[in-house]
Amino acid sequence: MQQFPFNFNDLPTPAYLVGGWVRDRILNRQGKYLDLDFVLPEKAVEIANAIARKYKAGFVVLDAERQIARVVFKNGTADFAQQMGDSLEADLGRRDFCMNAIALECHELNETDFVPLAQNQFIDPFNGIEDLQARRIRMVAPENLADDPLRILRGYRQATQLGFEIESLTRQVLIKLAPKLKAMAAERVRTELGYLLSIENGSQGMMAAIDDRILEDWLPSQYLNLERFAKIENVISTLIAKSPNLESFFNKQLSGDRYTLVIIKLAALTNSATALESLGLSRAEQRWLVGILRYLPQFIKILDQASLKEQYKFFQSTLEFFPAIAALAIASGCELEEISPWLERWLDPQDAIAYPVALITGDDLRKDLGIAPSPKIGELLEMVKIAQVEGKISSRQDAIEFVIALHSNEILKAKTP
Repeated sequence: MQQFPFNFNDLPTPAYLVGGWVRDRILNRQGKYLDLDFVLPEKAVEIANAIARKYKAGFVVLDAERQIARVVFKNGTADFAQQMGDSLEADLGRRDFCMNAIALECHELNETDFVPLAQNQFIDPFNGIEDLQARRIRMVAPENLADDPLRILRGYRQATQLGFEIESLTRQVLIKLAPKLKAMAAERVRTELGYLLSIENGSQGMMAAIDDRILEDWLPSQYLNLERFAKIENVISTLIAKSPNLESFFNKQLSGDRYTLVIIKLAALTNSATALESLGLSRAEQRWLVGILRYLPQFIKILDQASLKEQYKFFQSTLEFFPAIAALAIASGCELEEISPWLERWLDPQDAIAYPVALITGDDLRKDLGIAPSPKIGELLEMVKIAQVEGKISSRQDAIEFVIALHSNEILKAKTP
């Protein structure tokens, strides 16, 4: 059971809960992490700061001009915004969708009161509750979407998240306003796309936005591989069901609050890493994206005929993100049965091909064999690894004898006229 992180009696009367939490409360949806939004008639930042001090929580001013501040608790965040306009109804009238323009006077609740409320306890000037019952997303006003075009993407994300339909007129407005997304900061667009691709069935929401040409300025259609992208979510689910240990790979953080799942889906979506440059990906994300797209064709080519040496060399180049390449290969038409042995190698830290244990080191070559420091040492060590994965040697002594033979042959060749 959720619990509010502070006592609402610390707030003045009136103080209103608005937005997503109220919407989800009506839908009986509950997440592990509380995300609360409050509207106060006055002194929003001052009140937020006082609550942060009382509860020893984090505090940050998000927008000094519009008087918006955030208090960060262990189990959630609470944003406090000063009412815009001369009434609560005017404030709600500035919001994106009617289902998000519902308010509740927070003193109606206590710290643990999550029982259903009567409909007349909600302030709903735009019939948002009716939209929730009809499972539709309807705009409050076109100008609200035009004022913040990121709300266009948010509409597709929330439709996917809730399993709702975007009302016809609203969808027409979203499509008409889509060119305004071009002026949005890359960070905001990237973040919203990350939210969309992270949720269940996020790929379907992305496909809907692409079909409506919402993202044409950010993801030009000529660079997209929609057939592969349409399959990637099911492929990942299948791989995790078959090998549950892969779940931690697909759900690990790669950059900030963004996960590998997002960059893998973006790699499945595009045929060219340069097509996503406008999103301003982090270095780690860019490295994964470039690596996945670079090695995918090579993997498909060698998949069913790779020698042990070729498998070793491929793993050394792709070990960090190999399951992503495997997922894209399956989404590209390769059979899971062909790829499973490769994944089993990657999943086994004792596998002699994917994770060969070094039999000797560069220090061994310098100290025991008297080989002078040079690039040659790296070449010899690589030849030892290849002989090891091919089963020609299996111990340190084997490796030393192998290097002596190699080195002697090279010295002999050098002396031969």
